[in-house]
Amino acid sequence: MRLKGDSGTTRALNRRLILDRLRRNGPMSRAAITAAVGLSPAAITFVTAELIEEGLLAEGEAGPATGGRRPMPLHIVYEARLAIGFKVMADRVLGVLTDLATEVLAEIELPLPDHRPETVIETAATAAAQLMRSPRADSRRLIGIGVALPGLIDAETGLCRALHRFGWTDVPVAELLAAKMAAPVWVDNDVNAFAIAQHLFGYGRDLRTIAAVAVGRGVGAGLVVDGRLYRGRGGGAGEIGHDLSEPGGRPCECGRAGCLETYCSEAAMVRIWHERDPGRSDAGAEAMAAAAEAGDPVVLQILRESGLRLGRHIATLANLFAPEMIVIGGEAVRFGQHLFGPVRSVLKELCFAGEPPMVVDWQDNAWARGASALAIQHFFNFEATPGHRAAAWTA
Repeated sequence: MRLKGDSGTTRALNRRLILDRLRRNGPMSRAAITAAVGLSPAAITFVTAELIEEGLLAEGEAGPATGGRRPMPLHIVYEARLAIGFKVMADRVLGVLTDLATEVLAEIELPLPDHRPETVIETAATAAAQLMRSPRADSRRLIGIGVALPGLIDAETGLCRALHRFGWTDVPVAELLAAKMAAPVWVDNDVNAFAIAQHLFGYGRDLRTIAAVAVGRGVGAGLVVDGRLYRGRGGGAGEIGHDLSEPGGRPCECGRAGCLETYCSEAAMVRIWHERDPGRSDAGAEAMAAAAEAGDPVVLQILRESGLRLGRHIATLANLFAPEMIVIGGEAVRFGQHLFGPVRSVLKELCFAGEPPMVVDWQDNAWARGASALAIQHFFNFEATPGHRAAAWTA
């Protein structure tokens, strides 16, 4: 990649090239880095010395000699910088403090009493303050804050264009939170954040094109294409939950009827269970998962129907983008193979280029970690969306 710019731009680009190569490959010698990124040995020496001085890189034990000096591998010191991530849910805000590898150092969960923008922002700011009081926190090492929302987000402007379940339209989330924080703020759709985390440090770490599919309160997809998150116009890419699944079908929170998530989201599957088995109308998703494990024929049929329906839409996505891997996350992973077995059978049948590998991420904090990755990705990727800062904020 060649970018025009001043020496500061070149320096920033070179730093990210080196850091990203070490992120993907692990420890490498200076000579190996030189060969991999195409910079001169002098440039590699200068930049790596600067990164070592800042504590971002460290030298490991020298390897065996091959006729000259023994190569000294360099590795990233991931704990040298920190990020905060927030996953905003219907009734609570989940927050994590992570290192640069999205490893969780501290967690917090605060209730969300209402959905007004000022309430959400104040809750996130309170959570951030509490996270920064944890033993492993250090404000000098904080690079930024990521916020993941289940809505239509313009990541460039930090604007939530639409969040139907909260009644939001054009809410400047990044600007509002940045005004309360001494750190830059990134905002994106929660499934996009999940996809970024999978690409940086998850199942898709060594891949160029992945599809991350969320099945929880809603249904959505985050797409990494040729190493970059694909958001589409206005951040609208990946909204498969609002694909038309059944004309004139069940009403959706978006105002239309028959959307996929009215049949395949976790809440929709529980609702269908209540309809078909009125005696269980007070049971939730955990009880439904337990019933599936116990062999309840009504629940197993619902999960099979939902899995087949979901599989057809994921297969269409796979035929359009040909991902190297599909990663599934969200609350509905609790249903396991009862739901995803049928998904796999449909992918095998309908994917023109062959069934792509499909894995399930079972980590409870994957979504909040994904939010922290919104800030972390800019550390490794020169082309990532810049964060939003308060007018008075200085680095």
